[in-house]
This record gives sequence, structure tokens and C-alpha cells, in this order.
Amino acid sequence: MAQSDLYRRGYEQLKAGNYEEAKRLFRENEAASGTTAATQALLKQADAKLREGDLKQAATLFEQVLDRNPSLPEVYQGLARISLFTGDGDSARVHATAAVRLGPGQGLSWTLMGLVHEAAGEVETALQHLQKGAELSPTVFLCQFNLGRVLAAAGRGAWGVLPLKQATELEPNNPDGFYTLGMAYKQTRQYENSLRAFEKARDLAPTNVDMWATLADVLFELKEYKAARDVLDHGLARCGDHPALLEKALAASMMLSDTEASVGYVERELKVAPNYEQAWLNLANLTLLEKDFERSEQAARELLKRNPKSWEAYFHLGNLFEAVPAEKEAEDAYRKAVELAPDNWKPLTNLAGLLIQMKNPAKNAEAVPLLEKALKLAPAGDWTVMYNLALAHTQLGQRDRAMELARRIQQEAPAGNDMAEQARRLESNLKEAAARSR
Repeated sequence: MAQSDLYRRGYEQLKAGNYEEAKRLFRENEAASGTTAATQALLKQADAKLREGDLKQAATLFEQVLDRNPSLPEVYQGLARISLFTGDGDSARVHATAAVRLGPGQGLSWTLMGLVHEAAGEVETALQHLQKGAELSPTVFLCQFNLGRVLAAAGRGAWGVLPLKQATELEPNNPDGFYTLGMAYKQTRQYENSLRAFEKARDLAPTNVDMWATLADVLFELKEYKAARDVLDHGLARCGDHPALLEKALAASMMLSDTEASVGYVERELKVAPNYEQAWLNLANLTLLEKDFERSEQAARELLKRNPKSWEAYFHLGNLFEAVPAEKEAEDAYRKAVELAPDNWKPLTNLAGLLIQMKNPAKNAEAVPLLEKALKLAPAGDWTVMYNLALAHTQLGQRDRAMELARRIQQEAPAGNDMAEQARRLESNLKEAAARSR
């Protein structure tokens, strides 16, 4: 648009940092040219497009307003929000800085500057700006919401509750406010309040998967597995067979020891996510629990079709064939698992355990170095490997070493540990055998 003398003078004052004078001159220019109402209408249109998520059209309209009157803080607020949405941190910082300079009394300007710092990982600085934004604009949803959200994200959920409650009062139909309030309550272990907030968020956004999933998470923490599964079933009915909801429903069923239902959920999950390796592994394990060996093997084979280097699939086949029993097939599967995961203690332990049971001295002897390697890799507090090593030495007739390991387990394992009791029985048997041999 053509630039009048007032416009040029206003722009010079703007560049010089005389913001109040610049705003006065631009207001006079718009009044003189009769564009004030049209500029405000454009600003409203831009805000509407931004709320609708039409960032491209919103940016175009904000740029038109900027061309008419570059002293309006609302323009820079809008452009800063768009830049934050698109991940353009540099532009967001420029626009937020302009918004603060031109609208220092508007809380949203400070809130947006806080969000710029949050995006840059400068949390403490972000919170300072967000706090100021919330104080300046106690009736603006975004100011209250973002202060509470960032406080909760920073592990200060107790402090975030108040601004988030205020945000939900300002916009009672906004599910994000209730969802984030629920997260703050959950962080502070106020589970009943958390459930109420998540239920409200779910009611406002019944097709949003996160609402159902997080509501179920709270019930999980309360060990209300049946209630969690009921919630997830309702969520699946509203959202369709979403993998995240099916995965959680599977977990709930497993906690309820409902293997049949667990198989049903994992089969539904594989229909929508056929390349999800863990789901094939889950199906293999669950059908093994049901002693459906054929189906269990099929699931493991399907996983190997998708990932021939899955040590977990071979490890499962080893467990399966050992249960059948099919000793040769189990050994081959365990050896393949060890080959693919040489530094994982589980296949080493199971292969060694199988070798110990064989009537073959050479394979019995091979179990010892496998278990010694597994012992270095096993997590602290797991006594299975050491116990199996004691059995291996027993099988090889090395009673003193076996006795030493059995005693060590009893000394180091916590009271009531099952492995400690088994080690005690092993020691007793070894003593009896030694007495008989004298």
C-alpha cells in the first residue's frame, strides 16, 4: 500500500525503538486513511484461521495487517505462534521479541517469549516469562495453560495445578486444558483428581487416542486392571483398533492372567500393525502358555520372515522346542540366538541349561564357559545363572566348586528367595552324596 508521511514517520520511530510514539503515529495514519476497521477485521480473520489450524492463510493475513500497521503487537503474537507451530525458532524469537516490545502489558507477548525459550531448552528463563505472562493476563487461556503445562513438564506439577485449573475455567470445552491438568495431578499422585480431569478430557475429545490411553495409565498405577481394560475397550470402540490402545489392553489382560483375551488383543494388533515385531513375539509367548505349540511356532516363524536376525524369535523357538520336548531343535534354536546376541545372558543361560541336562559329557562341559560368560552379563540380583553353574559343576562331578556356588547363593541372595532355597537343597544333596562316597 502507498506510504503516507505519517506512515513513514511511524516507521522511523519504530526502527528507533520509540514504540509508543510509533504506535501513536500509525494509529493516526489509519484514522486519516480510514483503514482502522478494515485492519481490525483482517486481524480477526487471521486469528480465526490460526485457531482453525490454517497456518498458511493465517500467515498471509497477518502479513497483510503488518503491511498496514507494523506497530500492532497482536500481529507479532500471531506470527510468533505460527513460527512456533512450524518449528522456526529464529523467526519465533524475532516475532516474540517484537511482541514484547510493542505490547509489554499484554501477557500473551511474554507467554510467547517463554515458549521460544522453552523450545530452545532454556526452561528456567521460559518459566520467568511464562509467569509474567500469566500474571499480566489472568483471563487468557494460553497464558495460564502454558505456565501450568511447562511447570508440570519441568517436574513441578504441584505448582502447575493452579494455573491449569484456571485455564480449564477459562475454556471449559478445551480438552487440552483438562488433559494437562490430569497430567499435573498424576505427577503429584493425586489420582482421584487426575482421573476426573482425564475423564473430562475424554468426554470432550472422545476420538482422541491419548485421552483413553492416559486415563488407562492412571488406572494401571492404581492397579485397577479390570477398570483399565474396560476403559480401553470403550476407547477401541470409539477410536477403532489403534495399536497403542490394543497394546495397553493386552497388558491389562496379562495382569489379569486372562491369556485368552490377551491373545485376542494381540491378534487384533497384528491386523493393523503386521510388521510390529514385539506383537509377533507376544503372540508366540501367549500361545506357548496355552500349550498351542503349533500356533506358537508359526508366530515366531512369522517374526523371522520380517526380521531374520531376531534373536528373540530363535530364543522363543528354543523355549518352545525344549517344552515339547525336541532336544535337537531346541539346541539349534538356542545356538542361533547366541550367535545373533552373543552378549545377552538369556540365550547363553538357556543353552547351557539344556546342555547340562543332556547325556553327553562334552556338552555338559560346554555349559560351564557359557554360564561363566552369562554370569558376567546377568543383572544384579538374578541368581539363576549361578545356580545353573552349580548344577553344571555337579553334573561334571566337581562337587567342591558346586558347593561353593550353592553356599554363595545362600549368603548373598535375599531372605525368602526361591533360588536360595534351591541352593540350600542342592548343598544338602551334595553333602549326602559326599558322605555316601566315603
